[in-house]
Amino acid sequence: MAKVSLHPREVERLAYLESFHIDAKREKVLDELTELACKLTNVPKSLISIVHKDEVWFKSQSGLQLDNSPREFSFCAHATANDNDFFYVEDVYKTRELQDHPYLKNDDNIRFYAGVQLKDEHNLPLGTVCVLDDKPHTLNTEQKKSLEMIADLIMRQLMLNKTNIELQEKSRLLEENNEMLKNFARVVSHDMKMPLASMILTTDLLSEKYSGRLDTDGKRYLHSIKDTAFSMSDYIDNILSYYESDLLAIDDKEEFDINSIIEKVEEMVGLRDDIQLMFPEDNLIINSNSAAIEQVLLNLIGNSIKYNDQETIVIQVTAAVTPKYYKISVKDNGIGIPKDKQEDIFKLFTTLNQTDRSGKKGNGIGLSTVKILVDKLGGTIKCDSKINSGTTFTFTVKK
Repeated sequence: MAKVSLHPREVERLAYLESFHIDAKREKVLDELTELACKLTNVPKSLISIVHKDEVWFKSQSGLQLDNSPREFSFCAHATANDNDFFYVEDVYKTRELQDHPYLKNDDNIRFYAGVQLKDEHNLPLGTVCVLDDKPHTLNTEQKKSLEMIADLIMRQLMLNKTNIELQEKSRLLEENNEMLKNFARVVSHDMKMPLASMILTTDLLSEKYSGRLDTDGKRYLHSIKDTAFSMSDYIDNILSYYESDLLAIDDKEEFDINSIIEKVEEMVGLRDDIQLMFPEDNLIINSNSAAIEQVLLNLIGNSIKYNDQETIVIQVTAAVTPKYYKISVKDNGIGIPKDKQEDIFKLFTTLNQTDRSGKKGNGIGLSTVKILVDKLGGTIKCDSKINSGTTFTFTVKK
């Protein structure tokens, strides 16, 4: 038997084959294509072969029970040794370079072989789809065309597998990098809290001890330093909330009533006499992650207070239940949100040209955190608002 030749671009071909990460796992779509090859060509055996350096793997087969073969004994290795797309042998006994082939002397007794190379625009064959028979056989033009079409379908599937593997790897790297950024943000945020707290304490001490020596400008500058430190501290708190929202174990569910969560939020925001917070008429019992819902309500109710220019701030929380979801709304009489911005406000660091009751602008983190938490709870959130007519945020939580 003639020695199997290597492809003219064998090194490049092997490197390209490696990029596909083809394993020996059977795939239903490929098995169906090998069966189809047998039916269309009217032969009993079919293979999808992948030609590696020293051996040939059989990714799929019909009518045979083979996992692999030494490359030196493989018809498929002959079929991928050049750039000829079609390798066709009607009778192996009459083909000089194959007359001493081992498969002619065993139970398989292969007499007929027709193989089409599996390759794309790079023109580097990965292997073949082939049909085999234990007696001489011929294919007509239509059958040859059918085998070429099957080869194209197989190659498309292999390309799809390759793309999916590459996307999975990119996704893994992105998740890894994202986790590193989150850890970095958490560490930096925590490390910045201490010097800011020290700055606020120092301004208080200066104001208390040296207030009599400071003129109006000095007192104003000192107040500005303290105010800036508080703003920075608030900003860091929001960053921490944003990244820690990803750490919440959303699947940790417990049964609680909505009013108990609102009472906790009420204590955290520190309601004044000019704020009316109305609880739901029906104290809905919810089975979900209480920490996540508490964080959502803290952000929404906090915003209703901050972005409100009314003498009396009115906030109404309502709750209802549907067959699949809990539905919670927070309605206020605040300054409102422009209609064309009501979707953008959930994007990280997106802010509006509005200031709160203290004259400060938002940092664009709170509502982004809310959106992440609601998504994790299997729900949705929407905003309904008009300028100077208040805002209603409605979110759902999957049961």
